[in-house]
Amino acid sequence: MKFLLLVILSLISSVSQAEGSTYQQIIEKTIATNPEVQAAYNNYSAAIQEQMASRGGFYPHINLISEGRTIQGSQGSQSAQNYNNFVPEYMTTFVLRQMLFDGFGTLSEARRLDHAARTRYYELESAMQRIAMETTKAYIDVQKYRKFVGYAQDNFVVHKQLFNLVEERVLAGVGRRVDLEQGSGRLALAEANLLTETNNLLAVTATFQRLTGDLPQPILPEVDFVNKGVDATADNALEKAFKNNPDILASIENIIASEQQVKVKQSQYYPRVDLMARHAVDVAQSGENAYSAADVVEVTLNYNLFNGFTDKSLISESTFKLNQSHDLRDKACRDTRQTLAVAYGDIVNLKSQLGYRDQHQLAIEKAREAYRKQFSIGQRTLLDLLDTENEYFNARRNYTETERDLYTAYARTYTSQGEILRKINVVRSDLPEMEEEEDEEYKVAACNTSIAPELMKINKDELMLKARPLNPDLRSNIQLQPPMPATYQDPSAGRN
Repeated sequence: MKFLLLVILSLISSVSQAEGSTYQQIIEKTIATNPEVQAAYNNYSAAIQEQMASRGGFYPHINLISEGRTIQGSQGSQSAQNYNNFVPEYMTTFVLRQMLFDGFGTLSEARRLDHAARTRYYELESAMQRIAMETTKAYIDVQKYRKFVGYAQDNFVVHKQLFNLVEERVLAGVGRRVDLEQGSGRLALAEANLLTETNNLLAVTATFQRLTGDLPQPILPEVDFVNKGVDATADNALEKAFKNNPDILASIENIIASEQQVKVKQSQYYPRVDLMARHAVDVAQSGENAYSAADVVEVTLNYNLFNGFTDKSLISESTFKLNQSHDLRDKACRDTRQTLAVAYGDIVNLKSQLGYRDQHQLAIEKAREAYRKQFSIGQRTLLDLLDTENEYFNARRNYTETERDLYTAYARTYTSQGEILRKINVVRSDLPEMEEEEDEEYKVAACNTSIAPELMKINKDELMLKARPLNPDLRSNIQLQPPMPATYQDPSAGRN
């Protein structure tokens, strides 16, 4: 029975591990367990409790005060009829204090902490967005460098095979020693490339583990969020970023909280009015209240006339912090504009590059096969063959790098707009939905409308018209390749 239970638990664990290998579930787990996100979550939770504590100023405060006293008797005998002239040795009093007016200090403090809690919320949202983007980049990098290692392995194997072939020819006396030296040098380069790629894979794997807490699964499914596209123009994308970026929203909330902080300090210029009620519970042995135990209900006023310029200095301090919050908002707007513009430009640029990279990769693959055929019949040198192998390795690597960088550019764009989690349909269940502010002070504190820089467009026809013609000597030195032998057939013929 125990063995069967262990088998079932093992199967459940295996299924859970397999499910956890999907990209969406990796992100979902990461934003729930990553230490940086958890620190921001606890900071937000603490701000909520601080906000709730500030509202206690609106409610009455009730205290039980017990004071030790020395018994003092009246003149003469201490008979029973004179007992009520004694003050109890321990005097216990209930004191109720209700704030009636404090210069709107409690109201301003409650509003300040409400916006401070919203600031912490958006900082938590920013942390989740950033960690999701970094995890996405690490996820894509692991996929990329796994492919690079495969390309480097193929490149090494081919160079090793060619080296062995040349070595056999040299030992047989039909090859040139210089070819062996060339092959040895290129083989060493292929081995160095393989070591470099494996080390890069180790680095991105360690990054993935740092972010997620787990090693990547042997098979990582492709990401699909790129299919959801981006806005038609960079200006439209920037407008959405200014409305939804959590760093900007946090900076706006911080401005409003700082404004309330100034009002809190200014409340010290107003009088404070409280309703107070005291009830002493100590009584004499006769059952009558002692003279000091009388119930009292009163309204008290406390007006600060001079406080050594402390209040004035505190107001000035809060004003400077308010100015600082405006500066931080401006910085958040500028940083977001830069990040969004670069990421959006990368999408446009890399999408165009990808077609050229693919064309280069396919062309070099065909040339590589043709060079091998020509080398076998003596029409190509070993150096030609080795050059083609290196170019093929770099072409495959460049295509994959462009493709993965394009995916990362989408993730960066979504993150700048505060939408990466929504794009991959991931939410954190223990967070409330934050309602957008619609009041005037929120609109005033928002980022000013801005225009994103445009990607430079190259007119190729105009470049060719302005280009200087080739040197006539260079043109005359260009030699056409000898015609292919009749028995040679292009291996790429008939391929798409």
